[in-house]
Amino acid sequence: MPMEKRLSASGSKKIIINGISLLLAVIDITLVVNRSRFFYEMLIAVSGYGIFQSPKMVLLLMAVFWLTGAFVFYKLIDRLLCEKDKRLIRHACFWGILLAASYVAGSDLRAQETIFLSAGRVFGSLMATACLSVAAASCVALILKDKKPASGQGKISGKRYPLWQTWLFYGTVIFLCWLPVFLAYYPSVFAYDAEGQLYQVIAGDYSTHHPLLHTLFLGAFFRLGGMIGSYSAGMAVHSIVQMLLMAGAFALVLTYLYEKETARWQRLLLLAFYALFPTNSVLALSTTKDVLFSAFVLLYTMTLYHMACDRKEWMEPKQAAACVILSILMLLFRNNAVYAFLVSIPFVYAGCRKWCGRGGDGKQAGVSKQYLLLSLTALLCFAVCSTGLRMATHAHSGSPREMLSVPLQQMARTRVMEEQQIEPALRQELEKYIPSEWVFAAYDPHLADPVKSRAVIHDDPVGLIKTWVQLGIQHPAVYIDAFLDNGVGYWYLEDISHAQIYGIGTASGFGYLSTDNRTMPAGCEIVPRSYLPGLRGLMEKIVSDNEYQRIPVLRIVFAPAFYWWMLCMYIAVAVYRRKYVMVLPVCFLTAYYFTLLLSPTVLIRYMYPFVVTVPAICCCMSRDCLKNDSENIQ
Repeated sequence: MPMEKRLSASGSKKIIINGISLLLAVIDITLVVNRSRFFYEMLIAVSGYGIFQSPKMVLLLMAVFWLTGAFVFYKLIDRLLCEKDKRLIRHACFWGILLAASYVAGSDLRAQETIFLSAGRVFGSLMATACLSVAAASCVALILKDKKPASGQGKISGKRYPLWQTWLFYGTVIFLCWLPVFLAYYPSVFAYDAEGQLYQVIAGDYSTHHPLLHTLFLGAFFRLGGMIGSYSAGMAVHSIVQMLLMAGAFALVLTYLYEKETARWQRLLLLAFYALFPTNSVLALSTTKDVLFSAFVLLYTMTLYHMACDRKEWMEPKQAAACVILSILMLLFRNNAVYAFLVSIPFVYAGCRKWCGRGGDGKQAGVSKQYLLLSLTALLCFAVCSTGLRMATHAHSGSPREMLSVPLQQMARTRVMEEQQIEPALRQELEKYIPSEWVFAAYDPHLADPVKSRAVIHDDPVGLIKTWVQLGIQHPAVYIDAFLDNGVGYWYLEDISHAQIYGIGTASGFGYLSTDNRTMPAGCEIVPRSYLPGLRGLMEKIVSDNEYQRIPVLRIVFAPAFYWWMLCMYIAVAVYRRKYVMVLPVCFLTAYYFTLLLSPTVLIRYMYPFVVTVPAICCCMSRDCLKNDSENIQ
């Protein structure tokens, strides 16, 4: 083809791409404006200040936002459409479709309480997903694309400090940053399940409903308080000990990043996140089991990363012992962790066989067998410890209701939404398990506890399962809506239901986090006494009044779904850049996420393992992806 024709064809193609990019940019920004909760809340917040109180200024602000968004979308989409790396486009589009689908489904649930309406609206949602997928894929492509390291990037210049000094420095900084919050919430954030767990300790009547080891851990400080004459002092000691453990765990991770020569700005940013992010400082004082469990997940994941990705000998005594001990503690501190651990084992085992034996140095031979041996040892020790704890405390088994949160929600939603469409015979069967006398008032689409606690399941569990199946066959759309609505905060970035499950407000202590002080029997009270009431008031505005939701962009960092999608981007980068071995350390986290989708509700404490782990492992990836590790490349 003559040069002139080729230039003409190239110019025509460029014009077509520019036109498509502009059209999609206009459509996408319009969809975002129409569907985004954040956009309208931002306008409402801004319109209360100064010159923006004028309707004309609000319209001008909307126009500026729309034009700016359209321009950004245009540049991103145009760059994606001009991309010559077809593999990059395929990977970016896969994740872009998932992101767009979650956004559209979440906004539909929020606005219409269902993703299934008329055929026209369903088609409109599909078209919106298709259009937004291109914009989302263009953003993902920026994350996936290989970046060449700058000269000297990752190298730490100047004096190198001993690792113990580094650990002590990081731990001290984090602890000192948490200390004012401790004084503000003295003696502890005595919330969540603390009351029920300590009732077991007082009565000597234990249950496996909550992890026994954590109940005994919490009870030890409660008994200590009784011995010294102040239960509040006992819980203050609990707060100090837990703060030291959490600060030490975070410091270990930061020290590991220092040893890996991760970029200084990343370590400082992660240090600031651990020390200053309100979720970390408040939960460090909390009596919930999720805090220490999250620390064990963090250390387990980083240990697995060190063993798999740093090419360390798996059977080195310290590494092997750490992996086993952390696994056991992780399983003992969360009942549903066992299921995730069991699911992750075959995936990590298969990955070790395929990707961990290619170093050429002979050290990684048999890594898969070594991993399997460590995991089975951890499971065996967990079984022995768990059985021993049950026998020592004479604990009785928890209720099977915990496993039925989603099925009961599906049945209750069908009754509430489709009462008149249910066949009379099936409705009569349904009445046995979810009676009409309370279900219409009790059903909450985002919280299974009201239905779960009242449903009749012990008399005829087989009949319950049969009724659930029959009802689902007849009303599949309602079942899908119920499942999505119950866990919407785990995957929809703009969800705020997770921050108001039990209410909102400083007076109640409910909101994004629970800071209410639970009631104990006479003589066993935990009496709050704030030594920094001003700071407590500020923290309560954030975690109980949900004032963080007024901060544009930053509010996303508080969303549970943010850390799931951050993990997805970690996996996406590892797969695209053929660093497959990096996926192995997060197999447990990924499996654990799917157990959360079956939980009674969405709370940030359930996602706390992701909050503390995903940012750290992303820092590891950002360092190791700069290397040319041929053993990781397929």
